[in-house]
Amino acid sequence: RAQIEGREPKGQFYLMETDNHMVVPVDKKVRVVLTAADVIHSWMIPDFGVKQDAIPGFLRDAWFRAEKPGIYRGQCAELCGKDHAFMPIVVEVLAQADYDKWVEDQKKKMAANADDPNKEWTEAELVARGEKVFAANCVACHQANGKGIPGSFPALDGDKVVLGPKAAQINTVLKGKPGTAMAAFGPQLNDVEIAAVISYTRHAWSNAGKGQDPTVMPKDVAAAR
Repeated sequence: RAQIEGREPKGQFYLMETDNHMVVPVDKKVRVVLTAADVIHSWMIPDFGVKQDAIPGFLRDAWFRAEKPGIYRGQCAELCGKDHAFMPIVVEVLAQADYDKWVEDQKKKMAANADDPNKEWTEAELVARGEKVFAANCVACHQANGKGIPGSFPALDGDKVVLGPKAAQINTVLKGKPGTAMAAFGPQLNDVEIAAVISYTRHAWSNAGKGQDPTVMPKDVAAAR
């Protein structure tokens, strides 16, 4: 972003860097799952021989195996709008030992930034926190307006599960729904994040003031794990 906005000097890889790049182990089969929130994009890494479209309303996957450690670069290969030129892709391939160390370092960073499980959260705090969790994890499928994408991803606005008893929605977010695109977020999000995003969906859009159990607490999620 700093390069796009002209806040960094032009170097060898000007406009080819990303804020967050992908890190994978060498000589391991890697699956990339793709979708898009706006228009068709295309994830392409020439050195891996991979090019897969990312299409709104669909989940597409691509597989690759990197044979040598190093930095590999690609770009969106689909003319997708005014920011098309600013969609680089960076993949860092590490030896297995280095990758294992990187994973442990990331876990430590996540733990340091984790929500305090002992904090007494207010409803307003959970909803505000949940809006951010939704934007980071859910919006590509369920959309910012909660309407989803008909035929592909269900709407949360007015959904009977979202407006019903909290137990069913907690279970769905924790464990996913086999045979659908709904992934299990239990291994990815902590109790506060899951409680917050569920609370947000129960207060957002036309759901506000309707349904049962409008606020879910972290202890509810912990009990359901």
